[in-house]
Amino acid sequence: MYKHLSGPTLPEASQNVTKADQIGDYELGETLGVGAYAVVRLATHRRTSIKAAVKIIPKDGDAGLTKAMQKELTIHRGMQHRNISKFLESKEEEECIYIFVEYAAAGELFDKIEPDRGIQEDLAHLYFLQLIAGVKYMHSRGISHRDLKPENILLDSSGTLKISDFGFATVFKYGGRSRLLETPCGSAPYVAPEVLKEEYSGDAVDIWSCGIILYVMMIGNTPWELPSSDSEEFQMYQQSLGNPTHEPWNRLQGPIRTLILGMLRTNASRRYTIKHVLKDEWYQRPNPLMTGGLVNDPVQLASMLMDSANDSSTCSPLVAYSQPLQTGRYQQSQHLVFDARHFASSQPARNNERASDSSLGTRIAISWQDEALELSQPATQFTEATFLEVFSSERLTRFFSQSDPDSIIDALADAMLSNLVVHTVHANLQKIAISTTDQRRCFLTGEVRVVPYGADRQLVMFDKSRGDPLEWKRMFKALVSALQDAENSIDLQMNP
Repeated sequence: MYKHLSGPTLPEASQNVTKADQIGDYELGETLGVGAYAVVRLATHRRTSIKAAVKIIPKDGDAGLTKAMQKELTIHRGMQHRNISKFLESKEEEECIYIFVEYAAAGELFDKIEPDRGIQEDLAHLYFLQLIAGVKYMHSRGISHRDLKPENILLDSSGTLKISDFGFATVFKYGGRSRLLETPCGSAPYVAPEVLKEEYSGDAVDIWSCGIILYVMMIGNTPWELPSSDSEEFQMYQQSLGNPTHEPWNRLQGPIRTLILGMLRTNASRRYTIKHVLKDEWYQRPNPLMTGGLVNDPVQLASMLMDSANDSSTCSPLVAYSQPLQTGRYQQSQHLVFDARHFASSQPARNNERASDSSLGTRIAISWQDEALELSQPATQFTEATFLEVFSSERLTRFFSQSDPDSIIDALADAMLSNLVVHTVHANLQKIAISTTDQRRCFLTGEVRVVPYGADRQLVMFDKSRGDPLEWKRMFKALVSALQDAENSIDLQMNP
């Protein structure tokens, strides 16, 4: 009955052509993400040792898919901005297209945001400035991203924001003339309401998504599952006539509230534009963490993010997952309908390049710090390495246990069953594959692995492959709580 919740995967015939050991000057490593039509793997340049993320798209004789990929290549190749993931190169072979882009070593920004709490205002301000800088650049070149969401907002090894994945980007303005768009695409909680029902302006829908992202940074959750009459939360927002006072909107006060409400005007013609944002009082406030758009101190930044993540406040409980939404214009998935394409995210949810190594637990036991340093890019840049050294996202979704692996797997399966988390147990591999939907009814997939940690302890790691990082952390916390409250609870420790 839960089969339809599984995320799309590459056809079996296509999986073989994505397993090459090297492409050109790059050695290929671990798989970072899998979608219906693409696999993303870590790639290391053999001469320079610089790491990249390579998106591998099997052709499979789909002319429409090949044309769409050429469009993505053309758009991304032309993007040259410090807050946009850098296009490195592309290669086309008989069976596949390969797109090499800058590797964001620190993973997704939303990995660093605490569910239902958000992050400090100075941190939100810094990342909003960098996000708008990237969006302003895109719009100046007539490009609308159309899929600004957590998985596409990444951080490099110094903590600098990078906008990634141009698979849904398109030209909305050329030669000074704008055109309306009509293809419905985007991620449900972040998409603008007009995308669901009519033609829309490419720049206006990106501004809406930026407003949602700022809201999430401050609140720690999206305001609604979808901006339509199907959402009770969105209905309440509409009924407030642009001045919501209910929880959690009442937590937003002063200039930042004015800015968010201006960016989230449901009437696109009255919504803030980039020019409005750039003149906004909150946008123009000084930020002690950055100078000239650059992070002043990556270590300080990582420490502040870690302080927020370590807050012991309780987040909202996990909801029992329901059936996906069904309406006429879009179908449930991580994206709205767009030529049935569901590409893998261009970067990892976290640094998991050695996730398949059975000795991982032992190495982590030796030194978390060494692990962070090895994952940095390039290794000689010590300042960048220390950002990862201070804040490693893996630490937020793992626990330790002295119970035996089989007991841990059984207890986790019971906890998932009670919370309606759709999963498949692979007892012989000591892991559980998760393929479910989150509280916003978007796909959430990944796996839980149990690996040895020293002589008498296990490390239990939750690795997300697809979905909202906030929802993944929310699920992790709920499952940990269920394990602790179980009648026959396993030994569970958050620290080694």
